[in-house]
Amino acid sequence: MNRLRLSVVVPTYNRARVLRVCLASLAAQTLPREEFEVLVVDDGSTDDTESVVRAFEGALVVRYLRQPSNCGQAAARNRGIHEATGEVVVFVDSDVFPTPGFLAAHQAIHLGRQRVVGRGPLLLTAHLDDPFRRPPLLLDPSPAFLDTANSSVCRKHLLAVGGFDEEFRHYGWEDVDLGLRLRRLGLRRVFHRGALAYHYQPPATPEAVPELLRKEAERARTAVQLLRKHPGLLTRFLTQLTPLHAAASLLLTGAGAVNERNLSGLLRRLPSGRLAHLLLRLALNRYYVRSLWREWKLSRRTA
Repeated sequence: MNRLRLSVVVPTYNRARVLRVCLASLAAQTLPREEFEVLVVDDGSTDDTESVVRAFEGALVVRYLRQPSNCGQAAARNRGIHEATGEVVVFVDSDVFPTPGFLAAHQAIHLGRQRVVGRGPLLLTAHLDDPFRRPPLLLDPSPAFLDTANSSVCRKHLLAVGGFDEEFRHYGWEDVDLGLRLRRLGLRRVFHRGALAYHYQPPATPEAVPELLRKEAERARTAVQLLRKHPGLLTRFLTQLTPLHAAASLLLTGAGAVNERNLSGLLRRLPSGRLAHLLLRLALNRYYVRSLWREWKLSRRTA
């Protein structure tokens, strides 16, 4: 087969404004329209997500799939996998904006290769209006074998490992779990620079801090779930449950001088931009690492 058809799976929940930019980016792909479909899986949204998707029916081969209730991203992505008609499934989150050559690059990864996971670079952006022409905030690296913000896998391999584990209902790690299982199946990772996408991160504001801290605490609890499912050094490294990560997170926050208690005040004094965003990420990661060690010790006592 000279060309592979792609199925782009986009889970979403109450993110209509951001989803519109994501779909506009997919509508601007250089890959011919007949060579890919887009499946938007609405995980029980209460905003105007459906009308946003319907507005792109003339520009994309797009299907709107609605979950009966909010079941989590793992379940939403599994729905997309099962409904997909393409040989290759491309995962894109609703807050990710693919550049025009993104899908062509993912298709190229799989042409002539049978057992691979496609990956591409991610850049952070704080802009919804014309994000590709605005300076990015930072590179958004991930050590995970599979990152659902920007990855592609043959559908048959996803089905062979059972798709996403729907026990991961809360924030984080369902893609790492799937990646570990695909790796054990013998797939290898292929990185293509052309599969570039921008990951939207709202500007760092003091008002956002409480919700962001809540999500990091939730991510720590889910990390323990991953560690118990996949015990070993690799998982401890991926989740940052090592003394090295604890020391690095402490050092990068000035021996804890930047923390969850003073983060809002620091952001008020800093102009919005790269420095504020970097400070926010470092402080949140330090909070996550501390929460992870606390949750891990608690799980060991109650096991």
